[in-house]
Amino acid sequence: MNKAKSLRAALTAAIPELRNEPGRLKLWIENGAVRARGTASHGFAMQYPLSVLIEEASTDIAIIALAITRWLRVNQPDLLAPNGDSFQFESDILDLTTADILFTINLTENIAVAPQQDGSWQVTYLDEPDPLFGEGEGFAGVAPIPLLAEVKLSDA
Repeated sequence: MNKAKSLRAALTAAIPELRNEPGRLKLWIENGAVRARGTASHGFAMQYPLSVLIEEASTDIAIIALAITRWLRVNQPDLLAPNGDSFQFESDILDLTTADILFTINLTENIAVAPQQDGSWQVTYLDEPDPLFGEGEGFAGVAPIPLLAEVKLSDA
């Protein structure tokens, strides 16, 4: 599964303590599901909750959540929709500076399948489509409409 491997690489790159001790990062999947489309293309999707455990983390949980959120922007942008939960977490606080932190992220991987001439099958994990808007940009690179910051009422 490409997304699990990709997230492991992103967290290891972003969190210095995981670069130094990668064995403290554990990932696993339970209760995944295959969504077969029943089409002539034989393509399907895998949906699964990815459990991401960081043992004895001393990095602030907000920094780790930021690393995951930045990864989601490219790899599962639908989880960043407004007013929704992007992912869940649990924490076992070990002492004043460390905790075991478990994140659970519901992921989907779309898979294209193509028959080969030798009778085998080629399986391709599809990339997520590019997000409609880049960081801080509106449509076609135009500055977005600023967020409403203040409302004033007057009797006049």
